Amino acid sequence: MARPDDKSASVEDPHKLRQLLELRGLVDDIIEEGLLARRSLAEVMRGMLPRICDLCGARGAFVQSYDEDLTLSVFRTPKDLAIPDWENVQARTSDAERQDLTERIGDDLVIAIPLDVAGEWFGRAGLVVPASSFEAEDPEHLHALLDIACEELDNFLFSIKAAREKHRVMMELSDALRHRVLSEGLQQAVACLARATPLDRMLLVYVAQEDSASTLHVQLFHGHSLVLDTMTGEVENGDELRAAAREWLYGRSNAFLERYGFVGAQEEVLISGVTNSVRVGKVIATSKAGQFNTYDRELLAGFSGFIRQRVVDFNKEWRRLAASFRQQDVARLLSHDDYEARFLAPHEQTVAIAYVDIAGFTRISEQILRTPSAVAKLVERWSAQAVDLVWEHGGVFDKMVGDCVIALFGPPFYDSPPGDRLVAALHWAKAIRAMTTAFPQQEGFEPLRAEGLAVTIGVHLAPLFVGTFGPNQNFTGFSSGMNNTARLQSTAKRDEILVMAEAIEQLPPKHEFQFGEERTAQVKNVAQPIHFRALLG
Repeated sequence: MARPDDKSASVEDPHKLRQLLELRGLVDDIIEEGLLARRSLAEVMRGMLPRICDLCGARGAFVQSYDEDLTLSVFRTPKDLAIPDWENVQARTSDAERQDLTERIGDDLVIAIPLDVAGEWFGRAGLVVPASSFEAEDPEHLHALLDIACEELDNFLFSIKAAREKHRVMMELSDALRHRVLSEGLQQAVACLARATPLDRMLLVYVAQEDSASTLHVQLFHGHSLVLDTMTGEVENGDELRAAAREWLYGRSNAFLERYGFVGAQEEVLISGVTNSVRVGKVIATSKAGQFNTYDRELLAGFSGFIRQRVVDFNKEWRRLAASFRQQDVARLLSHDDYEARFLAPHEQTVAIAYVDIAGFTRISEQILRTPSAVAKLVERWSAQAVDLVWEHGGVFDKMVGDCVIALFGPPFYDSPPGDRLVAALHWAKAIRAMTTAFPQQEGFEPLRAEGLAVTIGVHLAPLFVGTFGPNQNFTGFSSGMNNTARLQSTAKRDEILVMAEAIEQLPPKHEFQFGEERTAQVKNVAQPIHFRALLG
């Protein structure tokens, strides 16, 4: 389509030239007013088409184009205008044909042209002029008038196209990042962004748990292809990589960017919260075109906003699971879209159960530590170290009741046979006993050094109905075996590790443990006495 200036320059008749310029100004003013008032395409057409008819001497005008929903809609004036030979007009001005049309149909002269927006077919526009009128004697001038109106209209249609296209991409990004598996959702979102922009490379750093270097993740994309991912696979020098990424995330060093050649790229910071802002990640990207244009930058900013929210949601999910499971198990759970139904739904399993309690806790609280703050400090520090040992030995932290820590071995994946689950529980029992013995040597716990600190421990291997229960979806288990383990622990003396006799029988044949003679005890609410042996050494 020729530019309006070209059309104007070719007109020698001053009247026709004034008419062309008047129409261009008229359409331009209506479109500008529509943009400022944020009017829809239908509203702009209602104001524009009658004015075009008046200026061109047409009895009707029409535009068929894509509206804000990118639906091909027809706008016409008057409302009841019947476009002569509409099927032929559509065929001649279609995307396939793209012909200008000048045709007398009955008592009318129909002028129609295809609409072109940034090289893309975007519909058609036309005038219906009485064939007997003065204006119909100069169809070339009518074409010029229609052409100029459409050239001005193109700008408005392009803004609709760009806005709708951006909205479509944003919805695709949002849908992709709804994927339960964050890593897979990110891959889908980056692929969507790569289709919409000239994305060359992207580096994404985000934290799965604030202030924890081991749960900071790095992903590197070449186009839409994921070439490095610390979440789903082992990465060479992974700890060093995460440490460098953390320095970049918090603005302390750009060595991480230099390592991957990201210099002068587009960067977005992912911040969670308003009053207490926390950096949860960064995105940096390079363009195949050298730099991103305004449209690309808006998409990248939208992409980053969706990722920020997804990472925040992911962090909440991570923290919920990390209250029970060690970090590598949390990452493994979250790598499955159906992890809740697959691994956490309540079901029966043979589980190693361990109860550990600080020996003489009431006397220590009342006679040695005395103040509530000192007691709370002991419980908080000791329990934190006890739970760290649970995770170090591959267990699950069930709960804490008073000063008693309850651990399960086997969940959530049950990769090892039952006997090996008991082995892990016994190793943990020995480790927590050793930790507790050395505990008074820690700074701030000097009053405990005179008498020392000890534990009582009960260990069992029993069927358990285990999974997430209750409104808070706490991971725990229920069975008589669970209750008997608690009673066994209460039977233990200072620094004793008592193990149910029936559990010992399920240890692997060449286990390393030694046990004392079998003992029995009558415990509350159990008809038969429990049989157990003490772990030696």
